[in-house]
Amino acid sequence: MLSRTVISTIGMGVQGLARFAYTLIIGNIASKESLGEISALLSLSVFASLFWPAAAGVAASRFIPDLKLSETAIAVLKRSFIIAVLILAVLTAPVTYFLGSDLSEVFGTVALVISYSGYVFVRGVLLGEDRIIRATVIDTITSFIAITILVLVLFAGWHWATLLPLTISYLVFTLVSWPKGGRVRTSAMRREVLLFTRDSTLAMIATGGLLPVTMLFVRAFDTPTVAGLFAAGLSLATPANLLAQSVNQVLVPHFARMLGGPISSMRRSQLHVFLVSLVGFVAVFGLLIWLSPWILDTFFQGEYNDGLASMQVMLVVVGMMSLMAAPSAYLVATGRQGLYARIWLVATILGILVMLLAAPTMGQWGAVAGFVLGGIGGSLAVVVCGLTLAPRTLQPDPAPE
Repeated sequence: MLSRTVISTIGMGVQGLARFAYTLIIGNIASKESLGEISALLSLSVFASLFWPAAAGVAASRFIPDLKLSETAIAVLKRSFIIAVLILAVLTAPVTYFLGSDLSEVFGTVALVISYSGYVFVRGVLLGEDRIIRATVIDTITSFIAITILVLVLFAGWHWATLLPLTISYLVFTLVSWPKGGRVRTSAMRREVLLFTRDSTLAMIATGGLLPVTMLFVRAFDTPTVAGLFAAGLSLATPANLLAQSVNQVLVPHFARMLGGPISSMRRSQLHVFLVSLVGFVAVFGLLIWLSPWILDTFFQGEYNDGLASMQVMLVVVGMMSLMAAPSAYLVATGRQGLYARIWLVATILGILVMLLAAPTMGQWGAVAGFVLGGIGGSLAVVVCGLTLAPRTLQPDPAPE
């Protein structure tokens, strides 16, 4: 499990560094206003993918290891993914236009939503099939493709195509890894997969939605310059957030493979992983917060230093959310995904309500206040439930002789 986690983290880390390099290049070559706009559109694509595609990836990593359900899961998830992406493509266009984007950016964002949705779904399939090395290799290749094309686009002056490099890289990942086969065995199995994905969608919207929604609120209710400063901080928080996601993606199939075993084995495994990840995440995020002034000054040439405070607050919250990687994977894999979804649904609603009330008058800090409330509150609730509640789908421990 440790080797799988390390390999998966390398793959997601490469993608996170590519996203950081992407915003870094834009921030240094273009203006603060351009960085704020592009970051808002990138956040929109991430947020849109949470409405089924990302949850379909989680469902794939959960059900594909189960030989009884793997064929049904592949068939059901592929079909439902295609339907979801078509709907998301239609809905993304007016939202992008509302944010003040021109026609080229509208089409670019729609294309990015489709390709990124494919990426998060297919990556979940690869993890469910235990093909983590393949996922990491393709992550590395496609990240190099994205950065190379971006440099060419910006130096050519094709600012209308700024989203195209990422779109191409995610599309390549999706096409070369698209799952084959799949057959629905029974309607009961189909229903089980769809209900799990529905619950996971609610949880994904909540856990993964707060960070991009915060960027969208800053873009909508503050000045373009402030949005650009905030985007610089987001550029560092995003790869850090992907680090926690990579750990969670490995743990879901890990715990799923333990189904049917003794409860004590599952609980010990979860507690051990939680303690190890706690030490690791505290070290990583503590180092990032300490180095953030140097990072802004060095990589953004001192032009974005006014975004330091918001960057450090975001890193604290993302660090807290990362601590729930093991407890959340445990809840999802052991039949308590409904509880996990409800916790984060409440946390997200409260966070967005704060943003709606505070952002129009306080700008970015009103949006950040909602992110802090929802992110920390939801994380603490998941950790407590994950460490204290027994799983629903495991056999009890054998009675002592």
